[in-house]
Amino acid sequence: MQFLPKTLALALVSLWISAASAKTLTDKQAKDAAARIDQLLGVDLKAANLKQNDRVDEGTFVRRAYLGVIGRIPTEEEANAFFDDTSQEKRAELIDKLVVSPGFDSHLFNWTADLLRVQTKQEQFGLGWHVWLRKSLAEDKPWDVLVREMLGATGHAAKNPAVGYYLRDRNMQLDNFSNTMQVFLGRQIGCAQCHDHPFDDWSQYEYYQMAAFGGGFTYRSKDAQDTVRRVAMDMKPDAPEVVRNKKGKVAKKRNDGGNAAKGIQKTLNPLFKDFNKNAIFDDSSKSLELPADYQYRNAEPKATVPAETLFGEHLENIAPAERREAFSKWVTSPENPFFTKVIANRLWARTFGHGLQDPVDDWSEDSKPSHPEVLAFLEQTMKAVDYDLRQFSRVLYHTNLFQRECETVEPESGVPHLFSGPTLQRMSAEQLFDSMIVLTQGEISDAPVTSHAYKWESYTEAIDKLLKADSKDLLVLGESATQAEAAFRDAQSEVRRLQRELSEAKSGPERIAAQKAFQAARRKQGDLRDQRDPISMMGASMEMEGNRKERRGGDTARTSEKPAPFNPGTLVSEFGGSDRMTASSSSTEATVPQALALLNDPNTDIIAGKRSFLGNRLLSMKSPEERLKLVFLTLYSRQPTADEIKRFTPMANDANSMKQLTRAMLTSNQFIFVQ
Repeated sequence: MQFLPKTLALALVSLWISAASAKTLTDKQAKDAAARIDQLLGVDLKAANLKQNDRVDEGTFVRRAYLGVIGRIPTEEEANAFFDDTSQEKRAELIDKLVVSPGFDSHLFNWTADLLRVQTKQEQFGLGWHVWLRKSLAEDKPWDVLVREMLGATGHAAKNPAVGYYLRDRNMQLDNFSNTMQVFLGRQIGCAQCHDHPFDDWSQYEYYQMAAFGGGFTYRSKDAQDTVRRVAMDMKPDAPEVVRNKKGKVAKKRNDGGNAAKGIQKTLNPLFKDFNKNAIFDDSSKSLELPADYQYRNAEPKATVPAETLFGEHLENIAPAERREAFSKWVTSPENPFFTKVIANRLWARTFGHGLQDPVDDWSEDSKPSHPEVLAFLEQTMKAVDYDLRQFSRVLYHTNLFQRECETVEPESGVPHLFSGPTLQRMSAEQLFDSMIVLTQGEISDAPVTSHAYKWESYTEAIDKLLKADSKDLLVLGESATQAEAAFRDAQSEVRRLQRELSEAKSGPERIAAQKAFQAARRKQGDLRDQRDPISMMGASMEMEGNRKERRGGDTARTSEKPAPFNPGTLVSEFGGSDRMTASSSSTEATVPQALALLNDPNTDIIAGKRSFLGNRLLSMKSPEERLKLVFLTLYSRQPTADEIKRFTPMANDANSMKQLTRAMLTSNQFIFVQ
């Protein structure tokens, strides 16, 4: 087999991809790029006297494809459709079908939201950021554009949900900067926030120079300030008030505009109390200062630090008003030495279980990836597809590597690893949860539900109405909110008082009366809760009862359509679902509670209950062998072997034995791992 020289191959990749009229690759372009990756891997393996792993069978491939590309196991119908397909290209055709499906969007969102630490319920902006990111990925917004929009975002979340990236770390600007460098550029420089980096060339002063690009924004809403100022101007007295003294003589009293403005601001405060939690504003008069305990001789404590980049394109003397825009462009530039290769390597690790550079977020100028020419090709491919994550992932899924048997030995962390096959990976918590839906419901909705988008649209409309409302109406609304807040506080105090009486009440009529009074007070407090919220007053919380279940997706909605992070004790949380506190904090480490959940949790009893699709299908079958084949097909996406039929058919004779068998199959490595 002939291989192109490295420099020629890297030059050609841009030519054959850019020749397309759109970002979407033709079948030939995607397959040619995938073949080039396999060729480069083959050269490295041959040099190391290693062989590529064998090709997986049809059952293993269809299950791996569904789990890897769209994040769940195939349904019975989907698996059978693949097995019945007689096309020689059916594997490639399945990949292309799945990559453009809504399931791909769902699976990619879970991974990206974990990387970015999106918390759906964090203030109001969390929901907006969730909706914006979900929509951006589904619309194939290029990765560099998406990142640039977040790093350059400003204003209120209702107008620009991308500000959620900064609001996520409100009042923790330096921590946010460290996270930015690690997530997008793979540089772990957080140590230099407090002292010179012990293992890298970064000094504390250099850290502050880089962080100074974000030194000018503050957490407040300019829209709210402008609205309050507008109302104050509209409602100020136009002329001096005429009064008479005790002797009846006319006297003039000067306007007290300052006090009037303060009174108006106080009245409007309840309307805009949450605005500063959901907005950022660039203040060009502000700059980042060194900490008060700075101890190095190159600068004084609390000295102002000028913004300056320390690798890649050199930026300095940037106008304060342009700092964050310049920084966002610098981070996402194709010429940045780390931006492109970091996201390419992250997606490689996501697909094959281990990075070409490991760890994926610990790069330096001296990094030595396991397959340097493969990484260089991936970097050029990412640029050529214009940072389209769907098209880049499509190339990876079309490789022969994706179809090879998994490695039998786990790669050692931090040590270069040569890929003769994918790394064996356990299902993520989200993959497991979504696969359980397939088993219990027989189907799953890969498409996004509208509940989050509906709530966010209602919220943004209410914010818009609030900012545009007539000055007199705003004052009336502010007074109503103040009164509602006072009434809520009174109701809250009453609930506490009645709760104490209930705890002290004796049994019998006295306790029953105390219980009724306490419950009535709780209902009153609940009624008053929304009345104090100006957004609710503007109609943001209204939702037609009949449409709620449809908007939420019913029982078939995937994890990507639910608020994250998941609460402790839920199946997703139990199996290592991300708490969204640090980047990519999900885990696939095995625990005893996980085994107990698979054995005993009602949510994992896939054949019990009247609503279980699999359970009802099994009940409808008279042949034990048919039942066994159905269970193997739905859980493992394959037919049982002759030995398995002989061994397990007797267990398919009665419901209790069948339940034990399915529980055992759920806890097996064949189900839990992506083979």
